[in-house]
Amino acid sequence: ALSPARAADDNACPAAGTRIPPRPEVDEAIGPEDVYITADKVEASKHGISRLTGRAEITRGRQQVRADSLEYSKDADTAELSGNIEYWDDDVYLHSGGGSVDFEHRTATAHDTEYRLVHGNGHGSARELSHTQDGLSHGEDVRYTTCPDKDAEGAPVAPDWQLSASEMELDHDRKQGSAKNVVIRLKDVPILYSPFISFPLSSERKSGFLVPSIGSSSKNGVDIRLPYYWNIAPDMDATITPRILTDNGVMPTGEFRYLLDRGHGQIDATYLPGDDNYNNRDRNFVSFNHEQGFADTGRLFVTYNRVSDSRYFEDFGTQLSQTSVRFLERRADVGYLGDWWSVRGLVQDYQTVDQSLPDASRPYTRLPVVSLQAMPLSGPNRLNAGIESEFSYFVRDDVALPQPEAEGTRLDLYPSVSYPLRTTSGFFTPKLGLRFTQYDLDRKGQFTDATPDRLLPIASVDAGMFFERDMQFMDHGLLQTLEPRAYYLYIPDRNQDDLPVFDSGIFNLSWDSLFREDRFTGPDRIGDANQITLAVASRVLDPGTGRELGLFRIGQAYLFSNQNVLMRGFDALGRLVDVGATRTDALGPLVTEFRFSAIPDWNLGVEYQWDPERDVTEKLALSAQFLPGDGRVLNLAYRTRRSLPGEFQLGTTDIEQSDLSFRWPMNPRWSVVGRWNYAIPEDKTLELFAGVEYDSCCWGIRAVGRRFLTNINGGYQTGFFLQVELKGLAGIGKKTADFLSQRIPGYESEF
Repeated sequence: ALSPARAADDNACPAAGTRIPPRPEVDEAIGPEDVYITADKVEASKHGISRLTGRAEITRGRQQVRADSLEYSKDADTAELSGNIEYWDDDVYLHSGGGSVDFEHRTATAHDTEYRLVHGNGHGSARELSHTQDGLSHGEDVRYTTCPDKDAEGAPVAPDWQLSASEMELDHDRKQGSAKNVVIRLKDVPILYSPFISFPLSSERKSGFLVPSIGSSSKNGVDIRLPYYWNIAPDMDATITPRILTDNGVMPTGEFRYLLDRGHGQIDATYLPGDDNYNNRDRNFVSFNHEQGFADTGRLFVTYNRVSDSRYFEDFGTQLSQTSVRFLERRADVGYLGDWWSVRGLVQDYQTVDQSLPDASRPYTRLPVVSLQAMPLSGPNRLNAGIESEFSYFVRDDVALPQPEAEGTRLDLYPSVSYPLRTTSGFFTPKLGLRFTQYDLDRKGQFTDATPDRLLPIASVDAGMFFERDMQFMDHGLLQTLEPRAYYLYIPDRNQDDLPVFDSGIFNLSWDSLFREDRFTGPDRIGDANQITLAVASRVLDPGTGRELGLFRIGQAYLFSNQNVLMRGFDALGRLVDVGATRTDALGPLVTEFRFSAIPDWNLGVEYQWDPERDVTEKLALSAQFLPGDGRVLNLAYRTRRSLPGEFQLGTTDIEQSDLSFRWPMNPRWSVVGRWNYAIPEDKTLELFAGVEYDSCCWGIRAVGRRFLTNINGGYQTGFFLQVELKGLAGIGKKTADFLSQRIPGYESEF
């Protein structure tokens, strides 16, 4: 069975090739059981049989028939037809040389007929076709296609693809079709035989075998898949796919999806017994995700992921983001939101996939985390008061460091008060808080105190204004804003080297980070600060729609004292070392952003971050997108990032890359697609693919060749992807539309 597949678009093909001739006109109002008869000549007999000749027409309800001649039996409410027959009802249109109609039972039979489906572009021919009142059509020696058989001027043309079958049944009510002894031809060339197939007459789901997909890669050889889609219930389905990898073996895969009242989930699993490329070891992957709402504002999320070995994603992943996976998360997270409070609890663990990762860099297990936030006083132009609190327990058993490591609990409390003043033209928000963090270590590791704590006041003032004016650009009236902003932050300096680092890190520098209270993630470190951030933004808006057409913003922090607090982590020898370096310069990094889309067909963007202390560009990202329409898109990008200085780095890497991607139609049917992602200092291509697309009104083909980096050691994988879509029937081959949409911004699949 070929299912589920997208049904044909009613407007996909030229009207001359798909339209149904207009029904006969009825000059007077008739009831659903009335019979309306017209003809050039009518002969009646005493047995209740009338013979009609010369453009004979009969209408009863939604059934209508026209023929050169017919015999109508009033008692049986039937008609025998001959000569240029046309038949209409709510499901099909028939055109043949002979047949019969039973108006009482709403059935029709035609011989050597052509047919067209009322809904969709399906049409074809049959030696015999019968249509019944229960919405079923049954044909013998049938041909079926959704391609036009006439061009826009009405001249006959051969369909691009066609299905021929010894028998075919169409269930118009269930929007499904099936056929026996099927041959599918593409331009009169047989491409597939099947003893039985089923296919949709609409986009609704149905159970059955999907068309096999065929691909190849340098790592796994030929990849053949035969998926079976099981439409278990309206709220539940599954896809079971036997997968043959010629270099590895047979790998069954499965996907199960379900919907519940206010919830949904999915289970994915693969199993490869005795991998020929992995010392005959069994390999597998399991993933479970569930999200559930409860009690009005409650939420539950559960995820579990497990892989058999560290090389699984490298061998079977299809992109660098998969082949470079370091951790797999297992987490249960439940929360509830009250009117002025919220509570959350979670347990979290990880499976380390990247075995090259040092033990010291592997995450802690959190069993559990309980957090409570309360804001009993809130709102603009009044006193706000609240508290944030979190209790966590951390353990890490799967590491082998030269020195013992700390484990235990952490309690973090942060009460605060603020008084936000807001108007349409500006805001002013003073805030004062007190943050207390207490540890109780079951294992002290390299620390001397089992119960260290920290108490720090935090004070800030955030203020900004909004100005706007009318402006003209390329004869268009626009609105421009000016938005200055100042943010002062004070946190006293305290040595925190006696505190362990369980789950904290360093925020990446960004526009938002200029206005954060802490430069660290998590409460293990609170960054000392005595600084003011000055920033200004300007936007260009379309006053009619409110759409942002342009944005420029620039900001920088000015330091009144050194930033001394640093992260600490274990190096490869298990020693505690500083992460990063003390900042002594009076100026923090300069952050600028620019986006502009007011020029027709163009989207331009720039991100720039400069560190005046080191006179180094920390980040530069340039992007240009050209979207002139008609499916054309061209993307150009360049990005570079420099990691922070320090003796020991956690997850930061210098990068400098260029990126080119495009989809460009060569004519109305042929297009080329491609991408080249290149690491400049390493002189290494990260991903390269190129392909072609052909798209007609009723079928399309897409072929893509690809080579991409699979690991940090420079290993590559090459592959070939092929997708053939017979519109209104099924797709054959690997699904490449999602792949291209992810890698070519602005790409939209034509089929």
